[in-house]
Amino acid sequence: MRLVKPGRSAAWTKERIEGLSTPEVRQLRENAQRLSETEIVALCDEIIKVRPKTGAGKTVKVGAVKTPVKRPAAA
Repeated sequence: MRLVKPGRSAAWTKERIEGLSTPEVRQLRENAQRLSETEIVALCDEIIKVRPKTGAGKTVKVGAVKTPVKRPAAA
């Protein structure tokens, strides 16, 4: 006997999750964990594990770069 309505977790296939961005996969994982959907949590973990850690979501503060000033030659 299954207590969860069929279809809720069946909608999330590995291919569908792979089409999401990494932040979206992490959010889906959090929601699935909260709802005790262990199959979806496992799929999300598997997908996140193989994705490169590029740091694309991090903000980097770039400082001003000073350019040298050309001065006229002394006469």
